[in-house]
Amino acid sequence: MFILKLPFPGPLGNFSRNNILATQLIFEYFITMSDRCNFPQWLAQQGLRATPVRLAVLDILADAPRALRAQEILAIIRTRRRVNKVTVYRILEDFTRRGMVRKLSLEGRVSHFELACEHHPPHPHFQCQVCREVQCLEPVALQQMWTELQGPVGNRADHIDIKVEGLCHKCRANTKAT
Repeated sequence: MFILKLPFPGPLGNFSRNNILATQLIFEYFITMSDRCNFPQWLAQQGLRATPVRLAVLDILADAPRALRAQEILAIIRTRRRVNKVTVYRILEDFTRRGMVRKLSLEGRVSHFELACEHHPPHPHFQCQVCREVQCLEPVALQQMWTELQGPVGNRADHIDIKVEGLCHKCRANTKAT
């Protein structure tokens, strides 16, 4: 049984459109996200309000089959609601700083973002050298590699990022066709 505490007091007639959207989003998370993080709770643990845009960013990243560029996230949110580009970029930077999102620098200057939670563990990425598409690869046990990469005793490795480059199946098919 789920109990939804409405974050806004007063009768329904006093709710603004944004408050109703936020309440609907929170309710949907409680009902449908049993195999995913409870985003409103996660935001609260980080000391953040569960705003519709923050929830939308997390929802988009949770549903994405690959790491997304900020511009892609913005475009998806804009299909649902009006939002300022700067707001989305600030949210992504804040989530990255808090460790909620991983920022991947895969295409030189263009960063990609993915969730950094128990349901989205660190994993290697594949990037096509032709079309620049980024694909998430299955997580692998990196404990032995992690230990070896730390080097001499006393070093501390805080981050490991594995990127595999090559030709994706689409570009390989196009290459064979020509």
